[in-house]
Amino acid sequence: MDCNVIYFRSPNKSWTLLCDEVLPEGVTGKYWSYGEEFGRVSIPFYLMGDYELDITHFYGRHDLRYGSIPQYFWEGIVPIDKTKILIGKGSQFLFNKKELVRSERIEVLKIILEKELDQRQYEISSVALSSLLYTEKWVFHPDKSRQQRYNDLLLRSLHESGDLEKTKYGFRLSSKALVTIARYEEDQKKHRENISQANSMKWLTLALIFVGLIQALVTFCGQNACS
Repeated sequence: MDCNVIYFRSPNKSWTLLCDEVLPEGVTGKYWSYGEEFGRVSIPFYLMGDYELDITHFYGRHDLRYGSIPQYFWEGIVPIDKTKILIGKGSQFLFNKKELVRSERIEVLKIILEKELDQRQYEISSVALSSLLYTEKWVFHPDKSRQQRYNDLLLRSLHESGDLEKTKYGFRLSSKALVTIARYEEDQKKHRENISQANSMKWLTLALIFVGLIQALVTFCGQNACS
């Protein structure tokens, strides 16, 4: 699809004209006034008075709208908007080449928690979760159906564990989720501390080995000097 639809409107919206043809002396098209249709009419420019221009360029699945001829020229004809669409298609192509990474339970709970803090009584569904994780690009990903089914299973699993509550249209965060997140953060903290202690012991052991080697070397050199 690649076509333009042009409307002329009065500033107070008292009349609207769907343009069929623009002539040097005026405009021809379907005319409405205060909601009443008057069929196809021709209006000279000198009788139109003040008017607003509404240009919509239907380009593929995109609706590109302009409010003036200069804007239509610089953004539509030059063409800035088509370049943006081309860049978007390129970005979508690269995104489609990536595998959709399946999110873990705690990551999903944290995402829902952030939305709950911004929007009280926030409800989540498998579709909404996909949009939060991957933006709207996921809709055009070839693996979208499998990912959506996985997200649905993940949300139901969180509901069965008590972290989410079932609603009419999806799921809502429960108070138990805060306990789950806090427990996970505590376990992660202990895990990091254990790793840090293990690394410290490793370096301490290496340091002791190094000191032992130096002492053995000094002892060996001292014995050879005495000999």
